[in-house]
Amino acid sequence: MRKIQRIGNTPLSISVYSAKQTATTLHERGVLEIIFCLKGSVKFSYAYEEFTLHAGEYISVDRDAYYLYDGRENVCVSLYFDLNHFTGKYPFICDNLFVCEGCAESEMEYPTKSHNLLKGMMIALLKHISDDGDDKMTIVTTERIIDTFVAHFDILYFHARGRDIRDNQFARIREINHYLLTHMKEKITMEDLAKKINVAPGYASELMRKNSVGFRRMLAYCRASSSESLLLNTNKTILEISEECGFSDVKYYYSAFRKWYKCTPKQFRNQYGDLKEENLKAMELKDIALLLDKLMQTHYMNTFLGRYSL
Repeated sequence: MRKIQRIGNTPLSISVYSAKQTATTLHERGVLEIIFCLKGSVKFSYAYEEFTLHAGEYISVDRDAYYLYDGRENVCVSLYFDLNHFTGKYPFICDNLFVCEGCAESEMEYPTKSHNLLKGMMIALLKHISDDGDDKMTIVTTERIIDTFVAHFDILYFHARGRDIRDNQFARIREINHYLLTHMKEKITMEDLAKKINVAPGYASELMRKNSVGFRRMLAYCRASSSESLLLNTNKTILEISEECGFSDVKYYYSAFRKWYKCTPKQFRNQYGDLKEENLKAMELKDIALLLDKLMQTHYMNTFLGRYSL
């Protein structure tokens, strides 16, 4: 079982481990995890895709169920960010979705300056903590990491690849997503949504169509995503889960779930619900001090000299 350590009076917790396989993990609302592979390799599986993380690569996960498997002589660190800490600056951040695939298998552009910046901040943050650094610097660095996620890894950038979106449009879409996530169990129309955010229905519809996935698809995703916890943590029937998540018809639930997860709700329950055993070794940051030093040196040399290895 992973040992999760809260870092002082900060919004950060960490877990250091070597994993051959983990049980299925499903976070509650308001948690962002970054899985950072420091050595060896491990496979990461969640509903959409699978990735192999190699040394120096990482991936973020928020509300989707996932597990790690086929770990090979690895050392990993999970960094857990309590997003409630950042709601003063980003009011809807607990409902934001992020896509950050800091690995060679990503279909998105990698590595970018933002990936390298994020990697450098994580290495420096872990080094700071392992050296018993103060909470103030830890908080400042976690805030910079979250700033980077909001500015570069919001899922809206994933959907609107190559298109320019103005800040006010981003703000509107985030407000729309927040409304859908908090009212998805109700019967929602575009007119209701537009009235709530004080815009014309046509404007709201066009905004989501051009810069997101559209009103109906986003609402379907919110409902399908909310069903993950019920599929994995209850014995409720598919029909009961469909109704509880706001779907008007179980066939619509099946269709929406398959569209987003590439499998049926039953297949998802069978695959992710059965993974309860773990094969891992819990570690402490002090156990990997030399590894952090090597990663820091390699990252520094790569930043200024290009590809380099120690």
